[in-house]
Amino acid sequence: MRTRGLGILLALVALASCDDKPAAPAETAAASSAPTAPTAPTAPASAAPTATVSIPAIPMPPRPVPIGSSGPIQPSAPPEQQMMAIAYTLALVTPRGNDPLTVDSAFLDDAVKKLGAAARGIDKGKAPASPARATKGNRKIEVDMGHGCSDHVPAQLVLRAGTTLQAAYEAGVLVIACHDDKWECHQSTRDSKDVLCHAAPRR
Repeated sequence: MRTRGLGILLALVALASCDDKPAAPAETAAASSAPTAPTAPTAPASAAPTATVSIPAIPMPPRPVPIGSSGPIQPSAPPEQQMMAIAYTLALVTPRGNDPLTVDSAFLDDAVKKLGAAARGIDKGKAPASPARATKGNRKIEVDMGHGCSDHVPAQLVLRAGTTLQAAYEAGVLVIACHDDKWECHQSTRDSKDVLCHAAPRR
C-alpha cells in the first residue's frame, strides 16, 4: 500500500508539471509587439535670456521755463535764466541716452536743401542765399532767415520739407532751428513739445 501511494503521488506531480508549458512563439511575439505607452516629448531647454545693453540717459540741465513754453528768453532776463537757456540748448544737440550714434549723411544733405527752400517760402525778410546748414557736428540743422523766426517755425519748415521730426531724430539730427535778426528757436526732435527761443540777433 505504501508503495502504491508513493506511485500515485509521483503521477500527480508529473501531471501538474505538464500544465506549465512555455508560451507559444506566436504568443511571445504578440506580447513583444504590443504598443507601449508614448513617452511625453522632452521640453527643449529654455534659451538663456539675451542680455540687452541699456545706456542710461544723461539728465538734461534745468530748463529756464517749463516744457511746453518756448519763452522766449528776453535780453533783459536775469543772467541766471540766460545761462540756463544756453546750457539747455547746448544739451539739446548733445547725444545722450539711446540717441542714434551717427548721423545719416544722405538724410542730412537732402534735409538741408529742402529746409533751405522751405525757408525762402515763409521768410518775412530777406532770406540769405544759402539759408540752411548743418552745425554742432551735424546734430543740428540751423535755418537762417531775414525775419519771422518763432517757436512754431522749425516744425513748419520740417513739414514743408516733406519730412518729420521723428525721421530727423532717427537720422541722428537732434535739433532743427530757425535764426533771424532777433531770435533763435531750437526745436528738439526728441520731443515735439520741447522748443526754446532766446534772443540771438543774427549778424
